Amino acid sequence: MPRQSAVRGRFLTIGAWPTGAVGAAMALLAVNHWQETRLPDGASLTDTHREWWYLVAALAGAVAAGAVLVVVHRALVLRRPPTGKAFVPVRLFLAIAAFNAVNGSWGDGLSVPWWDVDLLIPLTSASGYTLLSGARQLAVHGRRHLSEIIRSAEDLQSGSYSLYLRSFEDDLPRTTLEQTEHRAPGPGAVLPDFHLSGLTEEEQLAEALKPVAPMVAVGRPGERLPLVGARRLYLPIDDWQDTVRDLMLRARLVVIAVGPGAGLQWEFSEAVRLLPARRLLLLVPGRETYEQFRAAAGTALSEPVGSLAGDGVRAPWPPPALPPYPGAEPADNLSLKGAVHFDDGGRPHFLFFGSDRIQGTRHRDRVLGPVRRKLGPVLERLPLWEPWDRPEESSPGRRGHGV
Repeated sequence: MPRQSAVRGRFLTIGAWPTGAVGAAMALLAVNHWQETRLPDGASLTDTHREWWYLVAALAGAVAAGAVLVVVHRALVLRRPPTGKAFVPVRLFLAIAAFNAVNGSWGDGLSVPWWDVDLLIPLTSASGYTLLSGARQLAVHGRRHLSEIIRSAEDLQSGSYSLYLRSFEDDLPRTTLEQTEHRAPGPGAVLPDFHLSGLTEEEQLAEALKPVAPMVAVGRPGERLPLVGARRLYLPIDDWQDTVRDLMLRARLVVIAVGPGAGLQWEFSEAVRLLPARRLLLLVPGRETYEQFRAAAGTALSEPVGSLAGDGVRAPWPPPALPPYPGAEPADNLSLKGAVHFDDGGRPHFLFFGSDRIQGTRHRDRVLGPVRRKLGPVLERLPLWEPWDRPEESSPGRRGHGV
């Protein structure tokens, strides 16, 4: 069971606000100072910010030094090598410095010293990005300490929750925050960070499903803290299937994020066997993953129903052949491309999500909008939960690994 600290969670959540505010102030001052060097007549804070500029630049240097120490500590002490995200501030610094050099923002005739343009403006912009990004990470980590853990499946009332099933390998990409690609030139490249949501993809999905029922998921065994989004329930690693079946039967909606793994195939087969068609929804992350899942599901669903449910027991609706991935392709900035839902007759329907792209932003949080807009009518027709006669237990030989 994860070990949470409510005090630490509140401290991190509250501390994220001033951290982000300082980062935003750094970014805005860097933009204004750069604007002063390029367009002196257009600078909005020319008369008021000069006395603060070098103090802010010194703070930016301290932030940069601290960030380097954190990366070195994680690499040498915690044995966690730096990821590409750790080098984003460096790339931002180099991009701004190069832009200033190429566009002639240096040399004779500058209204500020050359080191302001070549060093301090890029440094302050990169440090502002570091604080903005760090504030969002602090808030997420704080919410992990405050996330609700369900002690027992019996604590969940029937029909009061949506069950979210996925491969554990998908937890990390779906619980990280989006990043800005920083394609815009100049220190203003950091400004799109203001548009980024502080919610992870799973939090967005939980928010989208809240009108149906709060989202519940089985937590990964051994994780130190629950991930944010769905409420977590932790099960024994070698004895989870009976509980998952029971959770399926009592859930108002079962949402399966398509992915690899025998456990996920087992869950899909059981969902088809146990549930009315409208109470099942598949989320599709991409063409290749979906087609692999579809091929494996076709093999599993082609088996006689008797081998799944026992002699004389039939599935509540005809096991469907999942539709192929459509020939079109939505915007690549969406981490979830679409969904498959089922009508009362069990016929599957593939539904593409749209895109509300903000230039230069990777929308890992663009789940709430598409789910509400595209799946809203489907979810609104979802009937109220009613008890469903449970078939006999499936064959114990169909065990998978993970939930």
